[in-house]
Amino acid sequence: MVKLNIKPPRVNVNTKSGGFWKQLGMIIIGTTISLVFTLVAAKVTENIQRAKDRRMSAMMVMSNIERFARNLEDIANYMAPNDSVAAWLLSKDIEKLELMPEEDLDNLLGKSINMIYLTYDKSAENIFSNNMETWKNMGNVQFIDRVGECFSAMNKVEERWNNWVAETESNIRIIRDHPENYEGSTIAIKSLRSEKVRHTLKGIHYWRAWLYYMAATMRYHNQGNMAAIGIPEEEVMAYTNAREAGDENLNDAPNFGEYYNGPFDPDSLTTFGEYDSRLEESETGSSH
Repeated sequence: MVKLNIKPPRVNVNTKSGGFWKQLGMIIIGTTISLVFTLVAAKVTENIQRAKDRRMSAMMVMSNIERFARNLEDIANYMAPNDSVAAWLLSKDIEKLELMPEEDLDNLLGKSINMIYLTYDKSAENIFSNNMETWKNMGNVQFIDRVGECFSAMNKVEERWNNWVAETESNIRIIRDHPENYEGSTIAIKSLRSEKVRHTLKGIHYWRAWLYYMAATMRYHNQGNMAAIGIPEEEVMAYTNAREAGDENLNDAPNFGEYYNGPFDPDSLTTFGEYDSRLEESETGSSH
């Protein structure tokens, strides 16, 4: 059997020379310095990550505001033909319009009141508004206040525009559902004689201008957001363009018609053969 001769390291315990206490002190100092460096490194890493998260949250919020402004402009541009058709219809006497083919006049009226509802992605708004951790991490009261005002304005713009679109649709629908209550030879003429519909047609130009104005207003306030958080406008625009480019590169959305082949699977109709025979027998019997 091999005898292992293992000796522990010698520590000078000579109290006169202080060797033991010196070594112990060095160990404590070394451990403390190492711990301090570890804590400092962890804190620096945490601060860097918090700064990145804060910057990304701000970028998402300001990008959504910019996309909202672009959405307003898209609707205003979409309504350019509506504006022209409405102006033309209002410039003509009802008696002259009655001479037009009914289908043509109905198509023109349809183009003039062809509105679309305003919708926008509220995910960033919900995250920013409802997550207290995001508020704490942002650490910029001025930016939080300004962004909150932007979100409030966006919701009001959405509500006001969609109410007008709904009112327009309602005014036309009432005439189509109860034409007997309105004067005129056709639905289009009845509509064009209605003061509510004519008021809508006159308002199209105003509402287009209002959409452009609100888009510019949202950008003006968003520039204040950028200044408050210290992110240049060019960076926000580049980030927004990249997001929109990503959306454009997606495949076409699924179409329900592609999956709808009829109320029944043709093969399943074979299970009704027994009932078909009974029907045929009934028909034969009734013919006699």
